[in-house]
Amino acid sequence: MTASGDLSGFLDVGSEFKGELTFEDTLRIDGKFEGTIRDGRLLIIGESADVNAEIHVSAISVRGRLRGSVHAKERIELHAGARCQCDLDTRVLVVEEGAMFEGGCSMSGAPASRELTPVNAATGSDKVKRFITPE
Repeated sequence: MTASGDLSGFLDVGSEFKGELTFEDTLRIDGKFEGTIRDGRLLIIGESADVNAEIHVSAISVRGRLRGSVHAKERIELHAGARCQCDLDTRVLVVEEGAMFEGGCSMSGAPASRELTPVNAATGSDKVKRFITPE
């Protein structure tokens, strides 16, 4: 996920902020933040970021440390190096190899999952089974 719009704000390395933060398009955090973040389109948590917050945005991309809770209407991406200890609620969750996630995840708004049906994938006496979704 890349920032395609205007950067609404930037919290650089060495900066600390506590409180409630709102933004319109894209916000990048590379410093420390504690509090609540609301209403933005894309929140980027950089490699050096340390965020402890309740977050309500459309999408979030995480490479640093994140604690708290995240409600993303569209998408959450945890990239390699991310350290996420929180509860997530989103339609789409992407976790790259090398990311650490500890907490709960709710996929609200996601299409209803279909039950898996066991299918015999081999012939004869082979008992190997695979699971596929019914059509």
